[in-house]
Amino acid sequence: MQYKQISFRVLCFACCVLLFCTSCNHSVILYPAPEGEAASEDFKVQINGQPLFVYQARVSAIPINGGVPPFHRPLAQTELSSFGYFDAGETVNVEVTSGIDVRNVVIRPLSKNIQPDVQGNKISFQVSEPCQLTIEVNDRHHVLYLFDNPPETNPVTKHSEEVLYFGRGVHHPGVIRVKDNQTVYIAGGAVVHGIIVANNVKNVKIKGRGILDASSFPRDQGNSIQMTDCENIAIEGIILRDAPSFAVVAFGSNNINVDNIKLIGMWRYNTDGIDVINSHDVTINNSFMRTFDDAIALKGVKGWHAVPVDWGMEWDRPQQDNIYNVYVNNCVVWCDWGRAFEIGAETVADSIYHCFFRNSDVIRNTIIAMDIQSGDRADIFDIHFENIRVEEPILDDLYIENPKNLVTDITKIESFGAQRIITSENLGRLFEIYLNKSIYSKDSILGKVHDISYENITYTSGHVPKSFFTGYSDAHNVSNIVFKNVWINGKKATGAADANIISTNDFVKGMRFE
Repeated sequence: MQYKQISFRVLCFACCVLLFCTSCNHSVILYPAPEGEAASEDFKVQINGQPLFVYQARVSAIPINGGVPPFHRPLAQTELSSFGYFDAGETVNVEVTSGIDVRNVVIRPLSKNIQPDVQGNKISFQVSEPCQLTIEVNDRHHVLYLFDNPPETNPVTKHSEEVLYFGRGVHHPGVIRVKDNQTVYIAGGAVVHGIIVANNVKNVKIKGRGILDASSFPRDQGNSIQMTDCENIAIEGIILRDAPSFAVVAFGSNNINVDNIKLIGMWRYNTDGIDVINSHDVTINNSFMRTFDDAIALKGVKGWHAVPVDWGMEWDRPQQDNIYNVYVNNCVVWCDWGRAFEIGAETVADSIYHCFFRNSDVIRNTIIAMDIQSGDRADIFDIHFENIRVEEPILDDLYIENPKNLVTDITKIESFGAQRIITSENLGRLFEIYLNKSIYSKDSILGKVHDISYENITYTSGHVPKSFFTGYSDAHNVSNIVFKNVWINGKKATGAADANIISTNDFVKGMRFE
């Protein structure tokens, strides 16, 4: 009997220790901001009753693009937005106080089904799992971005030969060049003013919870994170603010894994989010991006000349590798100008295939949500858009600044017509496939687009989106396009008319609804 009692006590003690450790692992972590970082004047936030620092980021205020060098964008076209981040492995209570009177609140993505309690200027709700939320107060110009990270595993705590460690505070390293087997760690509460360049390296990690800020770099003078001829690169957890051009770029690289990164403050011309260029075996998971230009784009480029060359950023390879095995999962996208999910417009490769965009939310977009535009030789096939939820488009009149009248087709906005204003009639498109030469084309021949599927697509808005499909010739056509379980504003699309596909030509074949 005594033995059984002791065993029972030991078992109880062990259970208590286990429960205590589990609770420790699920604690909420708020990171103090570094000195000198400007706090948002628009929002105050508490997580479980504790104050959360709210950062600022400059974003695009209006959908306008310029084709006139040097492509600098005036601040009059921008506005400040707000964001905060924390780690939690448990349900948290969030209280947001708005600096302006609250008329209405929308928390996106709508798929999270978070219904806030609004009392005056206080907005309260619960978050039960790691996610990235936008809290829109009254309209899209007064927004708080809230990034709830999962608890960090194996955080780095010190600098070494293998670890470039940036602890809490403000850092100005400039260009960070990584070597084989190195880790760049940006701790929560750190703001690192710089960009990261990886040239012909392997087994590199870029991780943490802090902010990589590229605002000190001139427009088009590098990318926030650039990988060239790299292998086995992992990017996880950090926030990228104010990229000078594309934020994350993989050129001729493979085995790239991106998880839980957040892109904010992409307001300058051509600030794409993540560009997969002549690369393969790439995963992009659980990430948020508010970008000015395309959010996630798969491209084939004929050579690459980035400047300045002395940063080690020139890419001019004789071959253009194929793009394949690209997987985008569980991402949230806000795209202010270009395309949310795109293949193209540059498609210099023999083939682009076996690529999946899955279980993701396009909460705002301006031109096209899901786009394939091919003006080069690539054979594009085995592309799948699955479980994609598209919400409210930005339907402001869209201005294009370019004195050269390159084309007159108003539906091809990327062709930059002469000082035109594109009205909401042609914005907020849902699908588009366009096979023809454009100003981006570098090949002398065209390819084909075939075996494309759209499955479990929902579009939720008062707007009715248009879609366009265009082939070039019998030999260079668009074929075998399958729609399955597509819903537009509560109505299931059983044919082209239901899906509001208003334009196809004789070189689009085998389009069907299942």
